[in-house]
Amino acid sequence: MTKTTAIVLLSIVTVIVLFLGVFSFIPDFEVGEYNEYHSPVGLIQKSNLLTDTVTANYLVELDDDVECFNAQNIIKARLRKAYGYYGVKVDYDEEKGTVTVEIPQTNNEAKSSAKDILSHVIANGKVEILSASYTSSPSYSEDSVVLSQEHFKRATVRSYINGETTLYICRVKLNSEGAKIAADELLTSTPYTCAVDGEVNTWVYYTGSELQITYAYSDVNQSKENAKVIASYINTDTLGATLTIDGKLVENTNSLAWIYLLVFGIIVLASLAFFAVRYKVLGIVPMIWQLCAVVIFTIFAGLVHVEIFNLAAAIGAILVYAFMTFFTVYVFERMRSAMLENKSFSWAKHTAFKDTMLVTLIAHGALLVLGIILWVIPSIVTTPLGCVFVYGAVLSFLVTFCLNRLFTLVIAPFYETSGKKAKSRK
Repeated sequence: MTKTTAIVLLSIVTVIVLFLGVFSFIPDFEVGEYNEYHSPVGLIQKSNLLTDTVTANYLVELDDDVECFNAQNIIKARLRKAYGYYGVKVDYDEEKGTVTVEIPQTNNEAKSSAKDILSHVIANGKVEILSASYTSSPSYSEDSVVLSQEHFKRATVRSYINGETTLYICRVKLNSEGAKIAADELLTSTPYTCAVDGEVNTWVYYTGSELQITYAYSDVNQSKENAKVIASYINTDTLGATLTIDGKLVENTNSLAWIYLLVFGIIVLASLAFFAVRYKVLGIVPMIWQLCAVVIFTIFAGLVHVEIFNLAAAIGAILVYAFMTFFTVYVFERMRSAMLENKSFSWAKHTAFKDTMLVTLIAHGALLVLGIILWVIPSIVTTPLGCVFVYGAVLSFLVTFCLNRLFTLVIAPFYETSGKKAKSRK
């Protein structure tokens, strides 16, 4: 392999790592007309791990044949679908008959208050289409209901741009029974009314193949949020429970999380700087892959919605990074020492990985076993800590034992030319 080939390969890998890093940390954005891209960091911020939160306690009255477990899952699903909140706490206390909901205080696109968000996700969410035409002062009547929850198949949110105004609608697909009723009872291009829990404040059009629900007389941001809320009701079914607030909303600050991020960031940057100063060109290898490990861990934390992460897991992440850094230095110091003795790069590389292989395998195996043991112990400390140790052990092994070993071959042309021994790097 020539130096040019090595530079090209290292550049490609670096660009890929940076690309993944950028898409892990960029803000959320819309993809096409129907979906949104949620970056891993965006998902983490919309959990209760790194942000200030608001906690609400509710007294629960379940409908007949309804389990509270189902109501909990529906609330969580609505928070995800309507507001992009993942990993929020929705706990049920069977003895007290209460549900506790803890949501992030700020991170939602419409900047809705916690009170409004909570009122939306704990509503029964019964969506009905009335045969009455839309008027400026609509009213609800059970006799005029033509379509209800059992007639809906799924709902999506779509945007329409009209000049400088963006309008949002909730598009509802009907099942076979609903489609037949709509074809018999509704006319196309005629505005009808839509009721949510018996309150009419939206209009709906029947297009011949679907329903299009829009909030009337709302500003742009609010109409998008409301469209998502209605879609979440349709996609999750009714709550089947009545939740009554018990006490006041409680605001919780979370400054410790930002201190942790600052400390962890300093540790990562310090380790990368150490590799660059200590090992020169050789340090490019651990710099790339330790940075990649951080990006992969961030992606993982976002994709699993950080439901398994807490302070114990956060401390575990620092310990795993220190573990990975130690074994990287352990190998590269052997390599550097051999090169300072004017050994060839190939000999130094081969000897360093060979001499450290057994210790590396044993240490990573021990961390993996410890993680499994802690993971199966059901406590708020051991389970998250064990989870991080398990995934950290696998990630550290891939970096220190596999990727570092592989990419030292890539930088070999910078040390060996025409079979001569490498010059020592002081």
